[in-house]
Amino acid sequence: MKFGPLPIQEALGHILAHNLVDERGHKVLSKGHTLTEADLLKLQSLNLDTITVAALDTTDLNENDAASRVGQAVAGPGIRVVTPGVGRANLISEHYGPVYINLVALEQLNNIDAGITLATLHNHTLVPPGELVTLVKIIPFGMPAARVVDVESKAHEFAPVISVRPLRSSSVGLILSGPESARDRLIGSFEPPTRQRIEKLDSHLDSMQYVPHTPDAICTAIRAQIESGRELIVVAGISAIIDRDDVVPLALRAAGGDVAHFGVPVDPGTLLMLGYVGSVPVLGAPGCIKSPKTNVIDWLLPRLLAGERLTRADLVALGHGGLLEDISDRPMPRSRSME
Repeated sequence: MKFGPLPIQEALGHILAHNLVDERGHKVLSKGHTLTEADLLKLQSLNLDTITVAALDTTDLNENDAASRVGQAVAGPGIRVVTPGVGRANLISEHYGPVYINLVALEQLNNIDAGITLATLHNHTLVPPGELVTLVKIIPFGMPAARVVDVESKAHEFAPVISVRPLRSSSVGLILSGPESARDRLIGSFEPPTRQRIEKLDSHLDSMQYVPHTPDAICTAIRAQIESGRELIVVAGISAIIDRDDVVPLALRAAGGDVAHFGVPVDPGTLLMLGYVGSVPVLGAPGCIKSPKTNVIDWLLPRLLAGERLTRADLVALGHGGLLEDISDRPMPRSRSME
């Protein structure tokens, strides 16, 4: 593509680079418009000798065709592509669920050509249907077709680059553990916010068990929940988990499960355990699940309820951005620790 001034008589069929206004400030022609014979007469009536245009080469794609092809190349499951013009392609969510972005691919795609840009939401953002997830913008009025082919090839290599996995309506169980004397207090603290979170994600808290805070009792409860068809189990109670050999991890292993990871670089929520019994995730929840404020539970539940099997690497990666708003009623709020 060639960009620059041309004599009016040579501008036919080229793309107008800038908006043009008459002597009263009224717009005559908009940038991006392909100039016709009638347009040239208008320009001459404005006493213009030259005009700044973009002249596409035979090997170029116009901005809209380039944007459409890039958008289609990076769109994966759960994404529809809308091309409104002006060199844009909008990638729209088709589901209520978390966004999945191949970050390595995204960086490489944005490095292919400065005129091809992809701006996305943060990875794993929970979005409703109709949400704009990614905006493709072609900056110049034309793009070499070869660069678009490079994008298509790279996107195919990493596919899918952008996708949205729908939330599944799942049956969730809650196990609370502690002494009998604390039963009402713990149920009142943990059950309502847990239920609210689960139902907000289109799933159901179908059972709640209160058991003694021992490995045997929690193990028995985990097995019972799985036999009852629960697809995700949350365990919380009188004491947060402080070691991989604490009560809840021991109970999980006794129930036939494994600890995927304990200790997450997210605050509030560092004392979280994630494990699995077969395909059923078991969340050992920290005390912050009692708060309505966003914490580590809100980051993990959508991904688990969308069917993602999280690993230690997934949880470790949460550290970047993992310093969330503090909860004032914690035993040691950050404000006090900074005095």
